[in-house]
Amino acid sequence: MKKQSPAPAGQQPAGAPPGGGEITVQQLNELLTNGSGFYSLPTQHFHEVFPRIYIGNAFVAQNVMRLQKLGVTHILNVAEGNSFMHVNTSAEFYVGTGITYHGVRANDTEQFSLSAFFEEGADFIDKALAHNNGKGE
Repeated sequence: MKKQSPAPAGQQPAGAPPGGGEITVQQLNELLTNGSGFYSLPTQHFHEVFPRIYIGNAFVAQNVMRLQKLGVTHILNVAEGNSFMHVNTSAEFYVGTGITYHGVRANDTEQFSLSAFFEEGADFIDKALAHNNGKGE
């Protein structure tokens, strides 16, 4: 599979189901791997991985001006905390920015299993996508 550039806003990435439906684990793996089957490391601080859904690192999560320019309305931090393996943000960090925050106190390591938080995270994302009648604004 050739590396694909992110889909323009409002369009779905190649391999995504039509109409914004569910994506399988296999499809997700195909989106995240390069032609050799290895996971591709990010080359930027954030990427649009699905229409209106970005994944990013601590650098962009702590840059409120950049988030606002991107039109980000919701943040799901799956590495909330204060140590080197965490992203040091919280609901208080985003007060007054118009950004809704949800944090999961998890370690950003290969050994930590986030599976216990999948439903909680998916519910937050679902509500974020429905925000303002599905416009996310």
